[in-house]
Amino acid sequence: MNPTEATLLTIAIILLVGLIIYSLITSRRVTSKSAESQAESLKNMLDEYTKKANTREKTITEKFEASNIEIPTKQYAQYDNCRAVEEMGLTKEEADGFVLDLVKAINAEIPRIEQAILSSDYKRVEEIVHTITGSSSTLGSGGVSSALISFYTAVQHRDTLQDLYVHLQNIKYYIEELRVQCDDPDNNSGDCI
Repeated sequence: MNPTEATLLTIAIILLVGLIIYSLITSRRVTSKSAESQAESLKNMLDEYTKKANTREKTITEKFEASNIEIPTKQYAQYDNCRAVEEMGLTKEEADGFVLDLVKAINAEIPRIEQAILSSDYKRVEEIVHTITGSSSTLGSGGVSSALISFYTAVQHRDTLQDLYVHLQNIKYYIEELRVQCDDPDNNSGDCI
């Protein structure tokens, strides 16, 4: 190897070592910036999660501050399922069995109604209330049936969400009253519920 080739080889080796050192330095900077960027993203995600956790969705009772709202019950007459016996030809036992199913069905729909009210979804509230109002009215009258009819009318008139909440509390009151009435062992008068 002549001196010129040796010099060129030395320069090439120096350039190669320089490029390797330069790429190591820049990769550490990128890695460090990338790590900083990832850390910042993670911190932002945690901050956002904390904010969401602190502002969790309120329950329907919390949203409408039920403790400050007086729930007026209209004192409808006690629910009476004679309609199912007289007009549908059911026995008293069959009609009473349907009333127990009605209580379960309404209780199952209450969380869906609450969610629809929280979402300001009048259409969904109307659909749910319409279905259970029809079922309760077919079986009888008074009590929960009258409360549901009143609730359905309020939904159709687009009463305020707080008013709908009050109607829902009325439904809960009358459905509990009907449940107790169905569970009453002294209700053996032979009369309809």
